[in-house]
Amino acid sequence: MMLNSIKEKSKGVITYVIVGLISLTFIITALYGVDFNGSGETVATINSEEISKEEFLSEFNPKKRQLQQELADKYTTEFDNILKQSTLESMVNRRLLDQLAKDMGHATTPEELQVLIQSNNVFKVDGQFSIERYKKLLALNGYSDVAYESTKLAELTQGQIKYNLLDSAFVTPFALKNLQALNDQQREFDYIQLNANNYSDKVKVAPESVKDFYDNQKESFSEPQKLKVSFVELSLDQIAKGIQVNDDELFNFYEDEKERFTTEEERQAQHILVESKQQADQIITQLNAGADFAKLAATHSQDTGSKDAGGDLGFFTLGVMMPEFEAKVFSMKVGEVAEPVKTEFGYHVIKLNAIQVGDIKSFESVRDDLTKLYKQTKAQKSLYDLTEQLTNLAYEVSLEEVADQMSLKLNTSEFFTQNNTQYEQKFINTAFSDVVFNKGENSEPVELPGDRVVVLRVKDKLAQRQKSFDEVKGEINTHLTTLLAKTFVDDIAKKISESLVNGDTETVQVLMDKNQLKWNKVGWIKRDSDKADVMIVNKVFALPKPNNSATYSAQSLNKRESVVISLSKVKAPDEAPSSALARSLLSFESDEIFKGILTTLRKNADLEIFTERL
Repeated sequence: MMLNSIKEKSKGVITYVIVGLISLTFIITALYGVDFNGSGETVATINSEEISKEEFLSEFNPKKRQLQQELADKYTTEFDNILKQSTLESMVNRRLLDQLAKDMGHATTPEELQVLIQSNNVFKVDGQFSIERYKKLLALNGYSDVAYESTKLAELTQGQIKYNLLDSAFVTPFALKNLQALNDQQREFDYIQLNANNYSDKVKVAPESVKDFYDNQKESFSEPQKLKVSFVELSLDQIAKGIQVNDDELFNFYEDEKERFTTEEERQAQHILVESKQQADQIITQLNAGADFAKLAATHSQDTGSKDAGGDLGFFTLGVMMPEFEAKVFSMKVGEVAEPVKTEFGYHVIKLNAIQVGDIKSFESVRDDLTKLYKQTKAQKSLYDLTEQLTNLAYEVSLEEVADQMSLKLNTSEFFTQNNTQYEQKFINTAFSDVVFNKGENSEPVELPGDRVVVLRVKDKLAQRQKSFDEVKGEINTHLTTLLAKTFVDDIAKKISESLVNGDTETVQVLMDKNQLKWNKVGWIKRDSDKADVMIVNKVFALPKPNNSATYSAQSLNKRESVVISLSKVKAPDEAPSSALARSLLSFESDEIFKGILTTLRKNADLEIFTERL
């Protein structure tokens, strides 16, 4: 079992390439829990391999729960059906890739899987891999270590297919050169910018237009239903403030938590990894003759992660390296080169460079941190106990009685709508839930950010209502004025652009003087330039190249702004294509090949999906 080989405190430079982090989203969705209530039915067969209803539900249910939490009442049957289809499609694709990987002879070693799991930040405590956290997360989410490791092993193996496609993908030098030239192209331009806000006094909206707009868009001017709630709150911070600490309790806590304030002995070593003992002995002979350890490591070591650093593994504590390796390191003297040590990876020639002795911080030196930790620990326990009491009372008595019996403040919110941003979304969703909003009952305790727990109840409601014309006529007038002003500036921009194209500089100057406009001189820019707004830069690079004279164009930027652009020149540096661009294009090419392979696999597979069983 892979779990047994993972050490608790991974630290320093490890000898294998870190594959990447598993995201927290994956932990929430893929590790949330396994539902074993399937009926044993088969929901799909792929080349005689089956996906059972049980397997499907184990992946679908956690995703469904997460989506339901995010969407609340907005989660519908349609969402459910789409999620079922996408989940099964993903499972089928993975099974097809797994079969292809086996046919191609791809495999993943236990060491590669170990590196992947140890590199996952979700399983780390204070920056170090924690096997306790690993076990706890898997257990809490109903996932066995065997099932989890099996899943990740399959993912790594399937991933080899995609990575190997990079060897098949290619971009012609001609295409790469053209793309590089396009990417590095520079353009010289100036522009005139017009804003509708500056011309609102040039336009006038007819009163009947305002009334017509209201009559035609009346449904847009309704005020949604509002709610005011009463609520009580338990807060970890407030509980912690009320906790008193005496020296005896604090010192006893220090003794119990001494390990937190203890630094373990660390050792810094170099190593050279080779296949055979004979090679290791030859290297030791060279070292004894005065050869440089770092140079020999760079030349002979098979550890790609440390050879370029002269075999340096940095400082590490016990429990990080393989048992045989660290047993030798922690028995050596500084400067000593040990006899070859054999592990499952090969033979190691080791040199110990430095020792940092472990230490225990004194009680007085950590008193402030200790006090904070003590209060937080006590507060966490109190919060748990009080939440249990709050839960029981919330189902039995009124919110006023809850506040009285638990000595909590009875708070009252302002009126808020369902799309309000003043309160947390979870608070709002609970307030508008069926139990609270329709039935008028106390909510169950709701956990909010910042270690807070609330119970709430409806205090007052305001029904949705239609706003009167008098309430919104000012808003409508402003809106229509902006529309007319935007039409006005669009027309000015168009006239200036047309006059420039026709060479009518006199008309251009008249329009600019009359409307108090000026040219903004920019000069040469690249695509990522910050000399002008990104929307203007994008418009500039979308214009055709000028021939003998400048290119002029009137462009609308948004609902309020327009510009007149004068593009005078275009140039592209004659430089060799960058390796970064080549890698990006190759990655895109490999993605397209990968999609094509999946399409072909599905087309040629003996595939049957039983949608009615989902």
